[in-house]
Amino acid sequence: MEKPYRHLWIGLILVSCGLIGWWAGRDLKGTSVVSKLSEKHLATGALAEVKAPRPLKQLARDPSQVSTTVEIFASRQADEAILRFPTAASYGNFIDTFSSTKTQLVARLDRLRVVRLHYENWDDLSELLAGKKLAAYDSLSDSPAPNPASDTPQRGLVAFEEGVLSWLGVDSDHSTWGAGVKIAVLDSGIVAHSALPGFTTSIAITPYPEDLTQTRGHGTAVASLIAGNDPAAPGVAPAAELISVRVTDETGQADAFDLAAGILAAVDAGAQIINCSMGTTVDNPLIEEAVLFARDHGVLIVAAAGNSEQAEASYPAAYPSVISVGAVDARGEHLNFSNYGTYLSLTAPGYEVNTAWPGNAYAKMSGTSVSAPLVTGSIAATMSNGNGVTMTANAAAEIVMNQADEAGIPGPDSEYGMGILNLGRVMNRNTPNLVDAAITHQRLVRASKSGGEDEIQVTLQNRGTAVLLNTLLDVETPVGNRQFSVALLAPGAIQTFSMPVQLATWASGQPLRVHSSITLGMVGEDSTPRNNQRTDRLLPR
Repeated sequence: MEKPYRHLWIGLILVSCGLIGWWAGRDLKGTSVVSKLSEKHLATGALAEVKAPRPLKQLARDPSQVSTTVEIFASRQADEAILRFPTAASYGNFIDTFSSTKTQLVARLDRLRVVRLHYENWDDLSELLAGKKLAAYDSLSDSPAPNPASDTPQRGLVAFEEGVLSWLGVDSDHSTWGAGVKIAVLDSGIVAHSALPGFTTSIAITPYPEDLTQTRGHGTAVASLIAGNDPAAPGVAPAAELISVRVTDETGQADAFDLAAGILAAVDAGAQIINCSMGTTVDNPLIEEAVLFARDHGVLIVAAAGNSEQAEASYPAAYPSVISVGAVDARGEHLNFSNYGTYLSLTAPGYEVNTAWPGNAYAKMSGTSVSAPLVTGSIAATMSNGNGVTMTANAAAEIVMNQADEAGIPGPDSEYGMGILNLGRVMNRNTPNLVDAAITHQRLVRASKSGGEDEIQVTLQNRGTAVLLNTLLDVETPVGNRQFSVALLAPGAIQTFSMPVQLATWASGQPLRVHSSITLGMVGEDSTPRNNQRTDRLLPR
């Protein structure tokens, strides 16, 4: 999701030599925000209020430079630069002396010690930065295309369309879910739509186009997945209150200032959850500090893992306090375009899901941009009892992840995180005696060169609330069959069974058909019998 910054950074490196000698400390002074800020911006207080920054321990990338290095960030505007100062004193000194410079102050975030500057000539900016030690960050954040293309074609994908809620286990009236929860959508902005509840707060960090019908539809689509109230574009938590925070332009781009300002504005507006279906592949200290600001104020951020089709961290999703969400199709298979890594929290539907679109239209959308708001809405639904909030967003997020369906390699893994979102399990977690045994994964593990046997491994999970007793697992293959007895499997627990096989005589390169099925003991009828059997064709390697 990163976009390369096209302007000249070589000059910044040349002027970065030397020692800092000009910011002797003073307290922050002044509250003015200069030009280009609408009254709507100022009403939030996010850009105008002056506060000393909180001490955030994780910010020190290099302790030897933390008090001497000015950070400069790529701006999506060719004639602007974004500067962040290392201390409150250095920032205050800059604000006090700025009027003597040849550049123009466009906007500032006092709590993060950052300014956006306009310059007419490159020499004016060079003069301002001469002799200063600089650290440059040359990436922009963006919200990806609605339907990302994969370089690795993936066969057999199954779309969700309007059936995403049923797939997630929502099979009853959920119109009150999310009541009392405020959710900020950091995106291209939400446009009024018949499928969306009315929203009273709209913050434009980045100005809207004069013709609102030309607004990029990404933000409206994301909002409908959280709180849509139309069967054609259903949302998870229709009773939640949406806060629209527009941070991207019509190309889907936002710079670090935009995103940081949006996070602060969302916190100031009272959001309990922030959905961020965008990001960059470069670790950005300004964005990180904004994320930590939200964390310190008890606001949870849910972010898309990214659509780069690689083991590449996407920020803010990869920050430890952020819930990072990957994508699966309606078979529960990891989508090739969905980024993966140890930072991944969980996965959710992300292939051809129905959404609202500006102009009272509808569109199918794919990507982790879809998956993140489904998790956001699920957390909001978990927080609320239908009348108001009963728990924090962090507590609800822990429940959502703990009730995820096991998928992929047993245990947390880089493709599925804690598993696949299952909102039915979340909402029924306190309902006693629910029976749901599932075969979650089958794989072929070849023997190491040092010896041992080839194995077929089959993993079971108890997705219900009743203890499973005396369950039988039958595994059938062309090279032999095996039956396993599962004496006891507690709710939520997983267990993997290994069946040794001899593959030396199996036709080279031919897939091995493995079919497994479950027979329950005396515990009652299984609520989802479709996951009691599974067939895979595993290719020996």
